[in-house]
Amino acid sequence: MLIVGVMVLAGSATLAQPAEKIRLFVEARSEGQGSRDEVATRMLAAVRGGLEAVSDVEMVPRDLAQRIIWIVVGRTPGTYAASVMITERYDRETLMVLGIEDDDMAGRMMALQIVNDHQIFTGRDLSAVARRIVTSIDEGVLAKLRTMTTKR
Repeated sequence: MLIVGVMVLAGSATLAQPAEKIRLFVEARSEGQGSRDEVATRMLAAVRGGLEAVSDVEMVPRDLAQRIIWIVVGRTPGTYAASVMITERYDRETLMVLGIEDDDMAGRMMALQIVNDHQIFTGRDLSAVARRIVTSIDEGVLAKLRTMTTKR
């Protein structure tokens, strides 16, 4: 009985472990006259804040992130536009599955970024555009990633 109880507790402890978080880095810059730094800074803060609120996402420094979100923001009077690209780095495990075992080749491949998604958003309110970006990322690329992770 005691052994069964310990095994049940051990099993529930295993189930209680949180899933590995999705590590992201967000970079934003802006194009345009007069609002170059301010617009990109506001967009970056809004998108980062929205992604940080997603329970299985962790914002990490660039060199620790497997996925990088690149945002280029533009502004004309009354309208904002954002080009959003999500890239992913190859990891060693994936390269091994692909048959790339040479360390030099693997090193070069892991330095590359694979584009997973590219979208363009426009709107009159910067914070509304940022919310749409976060929703799109969460329900798009991250949802697919979650599905792939649970199938393993």
